[in-house]
Amino acid sequence: MNLNFIRAIDKWVGIPACFFVSLAHRVIDLFKQWRGHQPPQNKTPRKILFIELSEMGSAILAYPAMKYMLRRYPGVKLYFLTFTQNRFSVDILSIIPKEHVLTVNMRSPGHFLFSTLKAVVAMRKVQIDTVFDLELFSRFSSLLSGLSGTGMRVGYGRYHEEGLYRGSFMTHRVFYNPHQHMAKNFLALVKSIEREGKYPLVKEAISERDLVQPSYRPAEADLKSLKIRLAAVNPVVNEAEHLVLLNPSAGDLLPVRAWPMENYTALTRRIIERFNAVVIVIGLKGAGREAERILADVGPERCIDFTDKTSFKDLFDLFNLADVLVTADGGPAHFAGLTSIKNVVLFGPETPVLYAPLGRNTTCLFAGLACSPCLSAYNHRRTGCIDPKCMKAIMVDEVFEIVCGCLGNSM
Repeated sequence: MNLNFIRAIDKWVGIPACFFVSLAHRVIDLFKQWRGHQPPQNKTPRKILFIELSEMGSAILAYPAMKYMLRRYPGVKLYFLTFTQNRFSVDILSIIPKEHVLTVNMRSPGHFLFSTLKAVVAMRKVQIDTVFDLELFSRFSSLLSGLSGTGMRVGYGRYHEEGLYRGSFMTHRVFYNPHQHMAKNFLALVKSIEREGKYPLVKEAISERDLVQPSYRPAEADLKSLKIRLAAVNPVVNEAEHLVLLNPSAGDLLPVRAWPMENYTALTRRIIERFNAVVIVIGLKGAGREAERILADVGPERCIDFTDKTSFKDLFDLFNLADVLVTADGGPAHFAGLTSIKNVVLFGPETPVLYAPLGRNTTCLFAGLACSPCLSAYNHRRTGCIDPKCMKAIMVDEVFEIVCGCLGNSM
């Protein structure tokens, strides 16, 4: 997936498309006024669609907003629209019925167009009445909201901010606050339908009590099965006192978020020298390069390359089986927040103020350089940085000290 190509399509196709959808909505509204059509008085939502396409972790952060709607409107039916490859992050929350999850397939342009049309038809067929666009200024998700046929369309509005035009057809435009956590931003979206007539939306403090956390509890049989698989790769697992997970790859889309490989190697060496531990390297298929480098430098005696060997469910089970995860900001960091694992998350181009995983077992490290964070909603998460000193500024000593504390042996 070429992220720059997607950005270009979103801009050069999305802007005119949003304009014409906005124009169509305006014409339809004027026609209804001319015909004397009165909007329905009962605006209580009955069927709600959440749209969050591109970020696996954002579905986790949206959990408090979804729980709020279930508490606030008993009997409401929730739906969710996401990319096919991110569907498991919705299913694992056990809050949206599987048959209510709509997907857009990014496998090819043909799959994308067909699945998008299918999703639009589906949301109109089930008569969604309220849609919450959780994306930060994506024009594609905005268009889906505009084509949904819903009476209430809620999304982030730019108000007087520069750029990021995505039409004028939202019935509730919420002010995106880049200074508070995304879970609170999502809660502001859902609360906006109760705060009409205020400008800008939403003039309310979001309570910490509303930040309810999801959890995942595996079956003991699944944990035993997973440990057997690990032991088949390296039998030392059976005698190790601790399992430490490393997720060294930040992916091909935003490699600027990665902590230097030599730091992961140094951290691995110090962990296995200090503790009776096995270090397990996880990640998708592309992360095998990083795993090979760690094992080549440190040796395979107390390390396991487990990249591209886990399903999403396996990954959640592994988080419950292991003691500590060290990872850059990304989907795995948020998944870990649903489990019992101690979660050490390294931030640089993005900030924990916005994206810290929910959960008490999380420790975030952020050097706070003057140029950080450089990825934001306002630049479509695009940065000119080719030397992420913000990640290099996080020292191995600092991370190792936290890992020691998690394993019960402070330095």
